[in-house]
Amino acid sequence: MLNFLNNMNLLPTNFIVANIVEVLKEDPENGIDKLYEMSQNFITDPQIQQTVKEIKSYYDSHPSIKRYIKNMVYNTHKNVLNHFLQNIAVKEAWEGINKREQASQKYQVQIPYALMLDIGMDCQLNCKDCYYPHDHSFSMPLSEIDRLVFEAKEIGIHLIILSGGDPVLNDGLLKLYEKYSDVEFIVFTNGTSMNTERCQRLVNLGNVLPMIVLEGEANEMKEQVNPGLYHQIFETFDLLKSQGLLFGVVTPLKATNLEKVVSDRFILPLIKHGSRLQLYVSTHQPKSGEELTPKMNQWLERQLNDMRRMRPYMAVHLQSYSPFIGRCVIGPLAYNIMLESMNQVVEIPQFNTKMINGARLVQVLKQYQI
Repeated sequence: MLNFLNNMNLLPTNFIVANIVEVLKEDPENGIDKLYEMSQNFITDPQIQQTVKEIKSYYDSHPSIKRYIKNMVYNTHKNVLNHFLQNIAVKEAWEGINKREQASQKYQVQIPYALMLDIGMDCQLNCKDCYYPHDHSFSMPLSEIDRLVFEAKEIGIHLIILSGGDPVLNDGLLKLYEKYSDVEFIVFTNGTSMNTERCQRLVNLGNVLPMIVLEGEANEMKEQVNPGLYHQIFETFDLLKSQGLLFGVVTPLKATNLEKVVSDRFILPLIKHGSRLQLYVSTHQPKSGEELTPKMNQWLERQLNDMRRMRPYMAVHLQSYSPFIGRCVIGPLAYNIMLESMNQVVEIPQFNTKMINGARLVQVLKQYQI
């Protein structure tokens, strides 16, 4: 390992990440400390040394971060963890930033960090408030998804969100995931179609992160769909966890469920059953009184800060420009980054097959940003 580290400047990044994952999986309890000690032998740039030191200091001073990373390393299959770090840390962040900047200048359009594709509304549930037609004209052909992912990669996008409906029903996507192994696919799903065979295939692929819709506890869920869905979703959580898959939860936020879904009563079972990421999505609601007020948004941000500080869980608040369809989240999405020296809104555009209409991705992005 030391010989590898001494020569890492000569090695491809995918090999470096694979070896980092090996260190973490060999000793999840002390892996971060070992990597930090090893880094002192090969990092010579003072600025990078200082950055690594600050990251390690933050890690040491935040017990929830320590627990979060250790839980992830312990419970995530090596192939899944390797693909996640390769695709997010290397392809999307390290290499992707420069590639997106170059593409932005070349095509005179802002290139987003991620892309959201609505691939159709095929779904096996009949939710109470779902008014969207199960119309096959909204289904995006696999050939079109393939083309869009290819074009996204060409301009530096390696994070693709698939929404529906339930994309898990489309087994044809499995070949797409395999073809684009250097892209991380986040798949919004109701969770009812996951089985052992599908989970094992996703583990072998390594680059798919299911996000399961869960808008409340059992009582709230039975009003929307059926009394057994809540418990069925938790059975899916246990299956995903047992197979070593990374997964998370998407929660549509409304004024009526806000306090409940950020409470420990809602969150702690998710952590216990293996969820690693919580996406809270608020939007304009068609029903009066369900849209979050500015005061509610401020309260939510304080609660999420406390949650990230106290719990081994990553919780993020996204805002949608579209109303929910029943219990399904619809994009485009936006994330407000608020730091001491920066306040920036990051947008994730969403396109369906009718919006694409055969056009190249850069042309669709230009039209979207007009």
